[in-house]
Amino acid sequence: MDTNGKEKYKLVDFNLKLSKTTRWSILFLFLAIVGIGIGYGLGFLSGDWANNPNSRQAININLPKLHPQSNHRKETPNNNIIKKGPNKNRVTNNHIALPNSSLTKKTKTRPKLKEETGKKLTKNINSFDVKEVKLTPKIAIVFDDLGIDLFRTKEIIELRGPLSLSFITYAPKLKEQTKNALRAGHELWMHMPMEPRSNNIDPGPNVLLTGLPRKELEAAIQWNLTQFSGYVGINNHMGSRFTADLESIRIFMRELKKHNLIFLDSKTSSHSVARRAAIEANVPFIVRNIFIDHIDETKEIKKMLVQVEKLAHKTGYAVAIGHPKDNTLREIKPWLNTLESKDLQLVPLSKLVKYP
Repeated sequence: MDTNGKEKYKLVDFNLKLSKTTRWSILFLFLAIVGIGIGYGLGFLSGDWANNPNSRQAININLPKLHPQSNHRKETPNNNIIKKGPNKNRVTNNHIALPNSSLTKKTKTRPKLKEETGKKLTKNINSFDVKEVKLTPKIAIVFDDLGIDLFRTKEIIELRGPLSLSFITYAPKLKEQTKNALRAGHELWMHMPMEPRSNNIDPGPNVLLTGLPRKELEAAIQWNLTQFSGYVGINNHMGSRFTADLESIRIFMRELKKHNLIFLDSKTSSHSVARRAAIEANVPFIVRNIFIDHIDETKEIKKMLVQVEKLAHKTGYAVAIGHPKDNTLREIKPWLNTLESKDLQLVPLSKLVKYP
C-alpha cells in the first residue's frame, strides 16, 4: 500500500472511531436530557398533588388531642351514675339522677369535635341527643274503713278513679260491695283489724292481738284473709300496738308472703316496725304519707289536699288515706277532677310499691 493509501486508511479509521464515540456521547446526552425532563415532570406533578387538598384527604388522619390528665385514664362510654336526692333530679353532663320522684329529666349534649379533612367538617362524636322526658308526679288515694256504711261506701265507689278501696273484714255484704268496686275500675285492698294502743277502743271481731300464741294468731289472720277475694294487699285498721310489736308483725308478714300480698302501713304508730318485718319476709311494702281527714273539718281537709299536691310535686308521689265521711266526700269529689290540670296523675296504690 502506498503512502496515500495508508493516510486514507488512517483517516477512515479515525472517522469511524470518532463516529462511534460521538454516537455514544449523543446517546448519553439524550438519556440525560430525558432523565432531567422526567425528574422535572415528577417534581411538578408531586408539587401539584401536594397542594391539592383532595389528594391529601385519603391519608390525612387527625387524631383528637388528649387532655394532659387523660394519659392514664379511659372514659367509659356508659358511665351514667345514679344519684339520689331528696328533691329533684340533677343532671350534669351524662350523669343522670333518677330518684323515686317522677320528674322531668334532661340529658345534655357533649361538646362537638371538629375533624379536619381538607374542609372543616363538624362531627358530633359520642354525643347524646337532647331529649326531654316528662314523668308526671303520681298520687294514690286510699279509702279505708269501707263496707260498714253501705251508703257512703257506694258514694266512694262512684268517685272518679282509679282509687284504692280498702274494705274492713267484718263488714256486711262484702262480696257484693267489693265486686262493685272492682267493676268501677278501682283497686281492691283489705283493711285488717289490729290491736290499738288504747284498751278502751274496740277494733272489731277477730282482731290481731299481740301476745297470742302463734297458732291462734295465724288462725285469726287466715279468718280475715278469707272474707272476700280480689284484693292486692292489706293495710292495718288501728294497730298502733300490733305494728309496734316485732314478733307479732313478723308472723303476720310471713302469712302475707305466702299469699303474695302487699302491705300498706297506715302508720298509726311512730314506733311501727312493719317496714323491718316486711323487708325480712321479702314482702312488698309502702307507707302512708298523709291522712286527709284526721281532723274532720272542711278547712283542714282542703289544707291536706293541698299538702298531697305539694308532696307529689316535690318527691314524685304521695300516698293519702281518707275515710267515708261527708266532709271528705264533699271536698274530694271536685278535687279529683283538677289533678290533670295540675300535672298530677291518679294511680292505684300498687303502682307506687317497690317490689323486693
